[in-house]
Amino acid sequence: MKNIVKHLSFALFLIITFTFCENRLTNENEGERLRTGRVTFFNESSYRVNVRRDAFSGPIVAKIPPNQPPVTVYVRVSDHALGTTFSIEYLYQVTGPDTDSGDIFASGIDINVQINRVVEESRSVTIQIPQPANLEFKTAFIKITNTHNLPAELRRFGTIFSQAGTGNIPIAPGRTGVFRLDQIPPGEGFLLHGFNIVSTFAVTPLPEFTAQNGFIYSFIFDGTSVRKTGERTIIF
Repeated sequence: MKNIVKHLSFALFLIITFTFCENRLTNENEGERLRTGRVTFFNESSYRVNVRRDAFSGPIVAKIPPNQPPVTVYVRVSDHALGTTFSIEYLYQVTGPDTDSGDIFASGIDINVQINRVVEESRSVTIQIPQPANLEFKTAFIKITNTHNLPAELRRFGTIFSQAGTGNIPIAPGRTGVFRLDQIPPGEGFLLHGFNIVSTFAVTPLPEFTAQNGFIYSFIFDGTSVRKTGERTIIF
């Protein structure tokens, strides 16, 4: 019996020791992860920006509208002496108050706007975000205003398209639907043909045009015809 108690006591001692060491290691690792430095960002561009850490696909550390006071955040200290890279994503709001698509932003990057700074606990860092010189967008958008008194849908060869943002399908009367065009070949553009606006039993063809990345194309549907009202670039 004494041997059993002795073995149980030793086993309990090992469990407590292992748990203590594991918790200590975990706490030390957590303390290491929580080491941060103070970084202040000035958005000097005309765009809303997302500041991403490490790469253009990295986590967002700050969201800054244009013409706003600087934003200060605490960022994880740099992993090495080469510093931390902050990649800037520039955003352009595509939608207006008349749309049913929610807030939609076109996302663009200037490959040259990657800012490197050493982030330490002991000092503050200031970063100015510039106006992009070579901004690239990899999407385009179609805006269709429905002035008809019935809902309308955008279709192509039997495919019904959902609006960007909310995923709504019909464009309500008196409202504007926004549709995103992705995977457009850079420089070449994409010929849009075979698109129709469908309202109840009426099918009205959308005029053919070549879409280019970085543009918004606007149309009006009045129930009997669709006309293009303009196109504009997203780049300021």
